[in-house]
Amino acid sequence: MKFVLPAVLLLFSFAFFSAWFSDRGRKFLVSCGACFLLIGLAMLVQLGNFPANDNLNTVLSAAFYVGGTLVGGYGILQRSGLRLTSAFYILSFALIVGGVWYYCYIEPNLLSRVYVLNLGMATLILSFAWQARRLFKGPLVDKLLLVMLVLVALQFVPRTLLTARSLLGDVDGDDFAMTVFWQWTVFSTAIAAVITGFVLLAAAGYDRIGELSHERDSDPLTGLLNRRGLEMRYNALSQAKKSVPGWVAVCDIDYFKALNDAYGHAAGDAVLKEFAGILRKLIGERPLIARTGGEEFVICVDDMHADNLFQLMEGVRQNIERHRFQRLAKETSVTCSIGCVRLPEQGDFWQAVDKADKVLYAAKKEGRNRTCVEGLSPNGDD
Repeated sequence: MKFVLPAVLLLFSFAFFSAWFSDRGRKFLVSCGACFLLIGLAMLVQLGNFPANDNLNTVLSAAFYVGGTLVGGYGILQRSGLRLTSAFYILSFALIVGGVWYYCYIEPNLLSRVYVLNLGMATLILSFAWQARRLFKGPLVDKLLLVMLVLVALQFVPRTLLTARSLLGDVDGDDFAMTVFWQWTVFSTAIAAVITGFVLLAAAGYDRIGELSHERDSDPLTGLLNRRGLEMRYNALSQAKKSVPGWVAVCDIDYFKALNDAYGHAAGDAVLKEFAGILRKLIGERPLIARTGGEEFVICVDDMHADNLFQLMEGVRQNIERHRFQRLAKETSVTCSIGCVRLPEQGDFWQAVDKADKVLYAAKKEGRNRTCVEGLSPNGDD
């Protein structure tokens, strides 16, 4: 029975490595697997009493514990796009394992090395939690991950301070395994390991679901929303605000079929990508921008005066006209036509898009390469 905990840790390690093997893009799973592997090995070293030399056993298990914690913390930060310096990892490992080594060989003191290892581990995990503190502003799974880090770190403190007295006296070998400190260590480690494992697996599952949702709702060529994603995002905003005053603009690249015929579909795709990038840059990330098919884009912007909307969209049109697209000849210019209508506070979104589409085609009939806003003349006057 004494090897149940290491077996559980190694099982979690196998689960993380298997998850990574099926989805190589999520590299933090490798770190999670290595974390549970190293901590499982640390428990095996202690419980199996191998090597039999007490001092060597203590230093080796400490190295596994600290190494596993560092790798696990690295993985959690990696998942969130955060990092700590290499010096932090090297110095932390050297100080904690070096402290344990010192109180094993230079100034033998069981109580001191217990304090160094356990309180050092607590400080280490709290450092990762502090670095990842922005997770508290994220979704529920991120909040759980941060709370889990803090709780795992804090459990070292009362466990060590309240049970370390059981180590006073001549405690060695098999006697150590019978101390209150060790029994509480095994118990609390088991609880912390299981909770940590499931929270990390939940985080991995959440990430995967998010990736699938993003793929489902995004245009694979431009990275913008697709038709379904636009509708989902708009409906979510409508439910949150009960009404979404603002404008919808339909933007269409002029003579795109002729560009495709002249330069080929690969060049046409490159134009669409660059075009989408210009829209993002000029309009920003907050408004909804979608490619709804072919060379047509739909843009939803916040409520503003019609004149201000005209200036915004006219700026987009002029930037497109001035831009020289990489896959096209220098003398070839790309232009676009834009039609805009006000979104109804209550009503069908796609009806508003169809209405904007009619304004767009009115702009095309007037000669293309122009911006038309419902209620304004083609030059932007009331």
